[in-house]
Amino acid sequence: MKTNADILFFDKDCPLDAVVSLAEPRDVPGLNGAFLSILKEHIPNRAVKVYEILNNYCSPVGKQSVMSLKLIFRTQENNLAVKLDINETDVQECINSKEPVTGTSSTSGQTRSIFPIPGLNSPLGLLVIEGKVDESVKNFLDPLLRIYSSHAFILNRNETDSLTGLFNRHVMQNKLNQIYACQANGKRKNDGQVQSWCIALMDIDYFKKINDQFGHLFGDEVLIMFSRLMQNSFREDDMIFRYGGEEFLVALKNIDLDKAAITLERFRKQIESTSFNQVGNITVSIGFTAMNTSKPLSILVEQADRALYYCKYQGRNQISCYEQLLEKGLVDESNISDSNIELFPSQHKKIS
Repeated sequence: MKTNADILFFDKDCPLDAVVSLAEPRDVPGLNGAFLSILKEHIPNRAVKVYEILNNYCSPVGKQSVMSLKLIFRTQENNLAVKLDINETDVQECINSKEPVTGTSSTSGQTRSIFPIPGLNSPLGLLVIEGKVDESVKNFLDPLLRIYSSHAFILNRNETDSLTGLFNRHVMQNKLNQIYACQANGKRKNDGQVQSWCIALMDIDYFKKINDQFGHLFGDEVLIMFSRLMQNSFREDDMIFRYGGEEFLVALKNIDLDKAAITLERFRKQIESTSFNQVGNITVSIGFTAMNTSKPLSILVEQADRALYYCKYQGRNQISCYEQLLEKGLVDESNISDSNIELFPSQHKKIS
């Protein structure tokens, strides 16, 4: 690979080993990790970011939603630090033309090269390289982006809920088990502290009435819009899942109960103040608990569930912390038994 002050270019097209390494992963994190390694190896002197395009869908009632970008990974921490704006001219040109574009950030003044990650009808994401690139770089990236896109589509289809695009229940069980195992084994961050997690269960209030009054198409519209608000509201390291029906689960990383309460209350207020197209305003109830590995994971999920249903019986549109409820004597843990809890039951109890 050769570089000069202005343009990045390669002596040869995409090497076979890079193509093979993208075909091997069996899950999305593994695929992203393989792609990240390729970019770091072959483009070591330039910052590279990969984004997913969110909200690029037609709603069930025929209205086009607003697109946004979610950072998937970056090769360097300090460069290209300015958040990519979906509305910038070069970004829109890349999305609309489905072709690589060289442009300038309107906020930082940085020159950048933007590549579309191909999808069926429109790009699924964007790859952004610091500075200008030569045609040989385009030849290097073109097969990689196509393989990455195709493999990601297959893996995502197996891991995500078809309506909302969030992780499905099967993935939720695996990922929560992984988090729990890391906690139980004392896996530590760089600063030597054990990572803490909180689990929050959310239920859209009176969702049955939405379906009954407006129809299931508008009910689906609410679920899609709600899931997008979750993706845009929580951090990249947090994990969001569709638990079932109108229920969602969020695993909040590196957070204590007090900060979790602030985060979840902020999201509750956001939902309360958002107009959901034809339906108007809705509300959400949220129960949460700390991930304490002295108890089985199934019991921790049940604790969040108890806190959620306390919210429901107290009037909805609020958040509740299981530990605080227990301290006040408002919930009883004596009848929570791991032997009679199915972590992800096929039929979950509902309050209409």
